Amino acid sequence: MPNQIEVEVAVAGVGIAGAFLLRGLNRNIKAVGIDKREKLGYPVECGEIVPFKEEMKILLPDLEDYSLFDIPKRYESNKTKFISFTGPDGKEFVVDFKMHVVERDRMISEVAEKSGHEILKSSRIIRFTPLHSKSALKLENGVVKAEVVAGCDGANSRIASALKVRKLTVVPSKQYVMENVECDEDTVYMFVGKKIAAGGYAWIIPKGNGIANVGVGFVRQKAERGDNIIKALERFIKEYPHSSIFLKHARVLSEIGAVVPVDLPLEKTVHGKTLLVGDAASMVISHVGAGIPTSMIAGDVAARIINECFESGEFSRLESFDERWRKLMLGAMERAYFIKSLWDKISESDEKIAKHFKLLSDKDMWNILHARIPFKLKIAPILLPLLNLF
Repeated sequence: MPNQIEVEVAVAGVGIAGAFLLRGLNRNIKAVGIDKREKLGYPVECGEIVPFKEEMKILLPDLEDYSLFDIPKRYESNKTKFISFTGPDGKEFVVDFKMHVVERDRMISEVAEKSGHEILKSSRIIRFTPLHSKSALKLENGVVKAEVVAGCDGANSRIASALKVRKLTVVPSKQYVMENVECDEDTVYMFVGKKIAAGGYAWIIPKGNGIANVGVGFVRQKAERGDNIIKALERFIKEYPHSSIFLKHARVLSEIGAVVPVDLPLEKTVHGKTLLVGDAASMVISHVGAGIPTSMIAGDVAARIINECFESGEFSRLESFDERWRKLMLGAMERAYFIKSLWDKISESDEKIAKHFKLLSDKDMWNILHARIPFKLKIAPILLPLLNLF
């Protein structure tokens, strides 16, 4: 790369949001994607699940176009039909919920590279200086100047930090890719309990042929003194009775740690000619830490608006990004955050979790996992103090 290049659009971070933004940009726009990784999307930092189109129509009923979720078969490693959700006492809920288990790294790489726009790999952003005309992104090996900048660089966004927006609440996660996992491969498994996932949840997501993503999300402040995420994941694999039965012959192939935003989205995601997109703006379904589908949508919406700006020459239209993504997704994000807030109140002990889960049915859990609020949860803020007394 030359010491300095000038473009019309710079996409900072080529994960899901960045890849789908590049995909949607008109090819006559001079754009560049910038990513710190040598291989886009690798290492994989999530469970790699995307709901089927029919599930997305329930989760986000205000979308006008669901074609994004016609996931090409070449990106799939598996399809699942159910979610099994198990409490600390072994109470299990089984919910119909169809998922694509994707090869996230391949999807990101192909979607971004087929966009036709230039991509700078192994290029870490050191500093971002937002300017009225052309903003500057200082890299380790040069400078990129751009009229419009999209911050798609994740929960610890350098772009967001430079804009001095509020710091997001994040939860650390750790995941192994394991082989010889002995579970039903049409089921995504989720487990809750302070002993294996304090304040969060643990998962087994089958990728097919005995391979699965196995991980935990962990809130240190809710854990016992001396506990940590590594110990929790090892307990989940070797000791926890509800999960170890699937993992007794499993072997670790690779491992990764990441942070997942679990906050309400930013109130403002457009700052002049800079947009914050996807995880960088906490556009997530926070009660389950789901960010792939929302980032796909956010990247696509951002691209459409940027196209309009360059076609019309009216960059004030960038402001409409806030209105559009909120219309499509904010309702589900706010409901998810309400559910997560209730979870924070009952996840202090396994006994308390088990007691409250006795009040829920499979139908209630279906609603919860689809970011809908059952009547029982709507009145929970009133009833929880009373239930805790008994």
